[in-house]
Amino acid sequence: MHLKIHNVSITLDDFHLEADLDLPSGELITLLGPSGCGKTTLLRIIAGLYYPDEGTVYLGERDITRLDSRFRKIGMVFQDFALFPHMTVLKNICYGMSEKGDEAKKKAFELLEMVHLSGFEKRKPDELSGGEQQRVALARALASSPELLLLDEPLSALDAKLRRTLRRQIREIQQKTKITAIYVTHDQEEAMAISDRIVLMDRGSISQTGKPETLYSRPENSFAGGFIGTANMIRIKGQIFSREMGCSFETKIGTITLPAPIPCTNKKNSKGGKRYLYFRPEDCMISSHPDKRSISGTGELLYKEFGGDFQYLEVKSEDGIIRLKCKPEGEFHTGDMISWSVQPENCLII
Repeated sequence: MHLKIHNVSITLDDFHLEADLDLPSGELITLLGPSGCGKTTLLRIIAGLYYPDEGTVYLGERDITRLDSRFRKIGMVFQDFALFPHMTVLKNICYGMSEKGDEAKKKAFELLEMVHLSGFEKRKPDELSGGEQQRVALARALASSPELLLLDEPLSALDAKLRRTLRRQIREIQQKTKITAIYVTHDQEEAMAISDRIVLMDRGSISQTGKPETLYSRPENSFAGGFIGTANMIRIKGQIFSREMGCSFETKIGTITLPAPIPCTNKKNSKGGKRYLYFRPEDCMISSHPDKRSISGTGELLYKEFGGDFQYLEVKSEDGIIRLKCKPEGEFHTGDMISWSVQPENCLII
């Protein structure tokens, strides 16, 4: 079901949220951001637990802005499972179904099979593991045939291995049912793994919206560039001078020239804001003899980490730390001088 959030705003004590989103039907959309950014507040507005001060929320063609949460046709999964402890798994799933009797049981057994819990119908919640309880909560949320599924950090109370297993199952179930799902998390790896689309939030506003690949490779501002993955960002000093063949600018590591077309994605901070040369650690290589086109530098190796098929290095520069993620070739020790380089086509101005 298509979800539209039109010019919504709300003020809660000293926190202010503004959001404008148009989210297509059948996708898993993640609200991602640090604690306090507003992602759960936005989810609560969608759910009807908060009413916005201004703006409109549409689910399909229905205006649900001030509709009671019970009538929104929305299923919800929370971090704390919220199962009825005195009921069996079967009764928990059947609770709230419009279907009754054998029809309800048939649907419940189908949902148990979908969440890989066939044979668990007679158990009570205290006889289940945390992961099993969360799968029951997911089945119960789907039992009422909702038009929209909301998941508020559903895996944050589970261990890392179980989170990876369950996030895949949630994704598979969402794709099988084709339900529109809004998933809240602060875990960028989780968001990148399961999302069709990510809504990145920062301090009550939307920083960037797009496919995971786009947010990773084409961040629109320094917050997006720094929050998604690991990045190198070299501060640009003063103006960026346009040239016939590209542009040039000053940084603490020296003058840098980029060829045309100028790879600039900064849409929000282009006037009066800080500007950065941005590139990923995997695009930065150890290079004792860089070519003339490359951006390069030399610095002291401050930290080294072996990752199996790669090594992660942190090298001191005039503008802080340069991070490299490269093949584990050569032997380096803390204190060694390391020369690095990156090709201009792998850089952005943000």
